[in-house]
Amino acid sequence: MLDCNIIFESGTGEVIIGNRVFIGASTIICRSKVEFGNNIFVAWNTCFYDHDSHSLDYRHRQQDITQQLTDFRNGESFIKNKNWEVVNSAPIKICDNAWIGMNALILKGVTVGEGAIVAAGSVVTKSVPAWTVVAGNPAKVVKNLEVGK
Repeated sequence: MLDCNIIFESGTGEVIIGNRVFIGASTIICRSKVEFGNNIFVAWNTCFYDHDSHSLDYRHRQQDITQQLTDFRNGESFIKNKNWEVVNSAPIKICDNAWIGMNALILKGVTVGEGAIVAAGSVVTKSVPAWTVVAGNPAKVVKNLEVGK
């Protein structure tokens, strides 16, 4: 059951969703790849973001603004001609049996391991080991779960 917005920010973006997945009123912003395994719950208002949106170099951000204004004024998508070569991006993977709590933010390069739980409001900047609970900003392991229970 998908009650989410999926925003592809490049022609190469790919979102893969397995079987028995529930994504409630959330947003997936994809430039490269966001993948969900099977038997996954994602609560409301969660955001998956597989890139940094802009370069860390202010000069590239200035060029982004100029290009976005030009494209917008020409009636095009404001990111039609974005220079993605200067933007950090890495796939996100949510493994089988994971649960993502409401208002979580899952950032580029993160893998949420099998059976892991991301607590509500967590900001996940690093991969989550299987069968653990993470919480906080940045998210840290707060509990180990019994495997398969």
